[in-house]
Amino acid sequence: MVDRTSAGPATWLVLIYTVPSEPSRVRAGVWREVKKAGAVYLRDGVCTLPESPETAMIFKAIADRVSASGGQVTLIEGARLDDERVVAIVAEANAARTDEYRELAREAERFLVHTARERDHRRLAEAELAVLEADIGKLRRWFDQIRARDHFAATGAETTAALLTRCDEALAEALDDVFRSTPEGRP
Repeated sequence: MVDRTSAGPATWLVLIYTVPSEPSRVRAGVWREVKKAGAVYLRDGVCTLPESPETAMIFKAIADRVSASGGQVTLIEGARLDDERVVAIVAEANAARTDEYRELAREAERFLVHTARERDHRRLAEAELAVLEADIGKLRRWFDQIRARDHFAATGAETTAALLTRCDEALAEALDDVFRSTPEGRP
């Protein structure tokens, strides 16, 4: 596991790659995988992650994909970057994760408002509760994805986690309402 501090790691992985221009889906797929990992681009086709067993596996998988597509790839392990560059990389990565946490928090707040409004106006049906459960599941998976690429403890993780807990509680209260309002204890 990567040390989640803003100081940055001692060593880095650097992935240098080129992929054929066609088909463009290959280039787009590699870019998506790099972004999904939380890597920071140093320039076109050159990106970095803090070195750990997990990030090494991720970059090796991306390198395999590049090679399989006919591209060229070099993976450098144990790279040391100057302090100024590390500060810039950490700041860029944290800004991106903070934005993602902020966006997820907005969605969680929308969920809370929607659930409260629905509970105030009427009794929720079983199908609506199932949809709300699925919505919370999506929000939680989104949080887990952001957290997995949050290598430097960006601002917003705790606040977003607390909002998701409130979403869970709001759903539990809605379920309780339904069970209390039916004689058999079922929706």
